[in-house]
Amino acid sequence: MKPICSAVTMFIALAVYAPGAKYVNLPGYAYKTDPTCQRTEPRSRFDRKCDWPRLGIKDFTAPPPIVFGI
Repeated sequence: MKPICSAVTMFIALAVYAPGAKYVNLPGYAYKTDPTCQRTEPRSRFDRKCDWPRLGIKDFTAPPPIVFGI
C-alpha cells in the first residue's frame, strides 16, 4: 500500500507543477510561448521571459508522462 500511495503522491505533484499547461505552440513562433506574456523579442527569437523551456531548445516537447497501473 505504501508504494502505491507514494506513486500517487508523486504523480499528483508532477501534474500540479508541470509548466506545459501555460506554454503553447503558436503559429509563427519558434518556441513554446505564454500567449499572455508581453514579449521583448521578435517571434523568431527566444524571449527569456515568455518562452519555454528556459534554455531555449527549439521545438522542445516534454516527454509524455509515464503511467503505471492498468
